[in-house]
Amino acid sequence: MRQEDEHVIIPRSIGTILASLAAALVLSALACLLPDNPYQRFQLVDGTLFEPLRRGYERIHFDPAPIDVAIIGPSKTLLGLSAPGIEHTLNQAGQTAHVANFSVPASGRNVEWLMLHEAYKIKSPRVIVVGVYDSPSFYGHPSFRFVAPARDLAIQPAPLLHNYFKDLAYLPARQVLLAFARVAPGLTGLRDHFDPATYANTRADFTTGSFVMEGKTINMALTVPAAVLAGQTVVEQKATLLERLTRRFVNRGDEAVYMDQIVREADAHHSRILFVFMPVYNRKGELADRARLMAHGTLLDNADISDHAEYFENWEHLNHTGATILSDRVAKAVAKLLSEPAKS
Repeated sequence: MRQEDEHVIIPRSIGTILASLAAALVLSALACLLPDNPYQRFQLVDGTLFEPLRRGYERIHFDPAPIDVAIIGPSKTLLGLSAPGIEHTLNQAGQTAHVANFSVPASGRNVEWLMLHEAYKIKSPRVIVVGVYDSPSFYGHPSFRFVAPARDLAIQPAPLLHNYFKDLAYLPARQVLLAFARVAPGLTGLRDHFDPATYANTRADFTTGSFVMEGKTINMALTVPAAVLAGQTVVEQKATLLERLTRRFVNRGDEAVYMDQIVREADAHHSRILFVFMPVYNRKGELADRARLMAHGTLLDNADISDHAEYFENWEHLNHTGATILSDRVAKAVAKLLSEPAKS
């Protein structure tokens, strides 16, 4: 091959590669614009640890009962706060209120904000209960890429959030699947209609009984010896300088950005916020952003519970006894907030 031919071929090859990349980007962008059925989107988490999100969507859109109190948080609030128990205590005290727990295992405020935003489309919760803890996550929730609308994945409230590019990379394939599911739901296993039987048979209260989570059977009636709990405890490592700098670079992470979104959402709908400190066994760490939280709502501090081994199913989660005690405390705090004049 002549030398001058090599100079011709190389630029043409680069041009072909660039053209292919441009075409792929255009196709991906077009795929992101494909319409979807939100109900099918929430079914993408069926059979996973995040299945409570699908039931939460059904509670909002298909259950005619109102929602006066909405609970959001991770597994600590899913296993540690009983919506039926809080509702019963409120009703016994003369406060007729309907309570829904939208908590989901794993940390990430973005999906908690999403569920609250979804609830406000149909319902009118007056009190928002937010589970808080001493070790906040700086990452988004792993389920956000499955259930969030395309717009909320592509346009987030702050730049450079940890999971942004990972979530965005999943979006084109997701939208293609959901677009196909709209025309052929039977082939994808994603229903296009509400099934009352499935809804009725999906667990709503995780503070009682036994159930399987991540392949592990959890017995909420279990009392774990203090020595066993102590052996499970993970010592929190102090953040390195690099980690602290990284957090500042990414807007203090999803925790700060989406907690602000939760506060704005509640304020926009004149709801009151009850921040509930969710204890872990034998650790009374300082609550993250205590002053900031108290500026936006009422704080219920439950650090005293951490001393009681008899209240824990494992070192991070309460058992039925602990959940009953904490739910009663929350009910009393919520009753006080419900009795106050509506926020203007």
